[in-house]
Amino acid sequence: MKWTELVPSEFAKLVREEKICVIPMGSLERHGEHIPFGCDMVVAETLAGLAAGREPCVVFPGYYLAQVHEAACFTGTVNLPQAMAVEVLSRVLDGIAANGFEKIVILNGHGGNSHFLEYFSMSQLDEERSYALYIISATSAMTEEERNALDALWETRPLGHACELETSIYMACCPGLVRLDLTPDHGVDPLNRFSHLRPEGIHNALWWYADYPQNVVGRPAAATEEKGKKAVEIMVTAIARSLRIIKEDQTAPALQKEFMEKVRQKGLS
Repeated sequence: MKWTELVPSEFAKLVREEKICVIPMGSLERHGEHIPFGCDMVVAETLAGLAAGREPCVVFPGYYLAQVHEAACFTGTVNLPQAMAVEVLSRVLDGIAANGFEKIVILNGHGGNSHFLEYFSMSQLDEERSYALYIISATSAMTEEERNALDALWETRPLGHACELETSIYMACCPGLVRLDLTPDHGVDPLNRFSHLRPEGIHNALWWYADYPQNVVGRPAAATEEKGKKAVEIMVTAIARSLRIIKEDQTAPALQKEFMEKVRQKGLS
């Protein structure tokens, strides 16, 4: 039920009956030499579309203008300045809500967005909103049993980015686009160039680049479309369940209303 594929009467019916819109969020960044740049966004959009087939909702077009500063050194990356990224996403959500949606769900498909989205969701409390915002990812939505089933699919380690796992999932979502012939001849293990900082609890923005300067992890050559299809099924089941829970949730909207009322009272005191 993609926003872009609905006619006005279909759109209005979904807004009226479901009141929920999902934004698949990814990035434009390097995934080694073998996966196209749009991997994260395309996978998130595919998963959202499949989940919407089970738990009806409107799926917004794939969104990629979030946080990918850690890959800014690579060709193919598009990254907004931090303040602009927050402002643009906020205005997009306002525009979605103006169409009548009461709940908006960001389905995050890019690990680098996680901290950005945590901050973004908190910043939304600075102004009164007509919608409740929820943030999920395919893995955060999984039960322990589903995580174990997903983990059992992979033959290699480590996992994390452009690895066996992500390569397989992209192969399932976009058959024929992965170039396994361009995968590394050897496994890619972390370089541990911050091994002197991490034990001391010291953070630096280059933590990812310090381990994986080519933005590839593990052994992507072990990926297969069949593994990816099994992984996608697990992920879609988890996402659809989360959408159902969000639809039924009345607590977050009620608390948001209560919170904003206290903000208004604070201004009058």
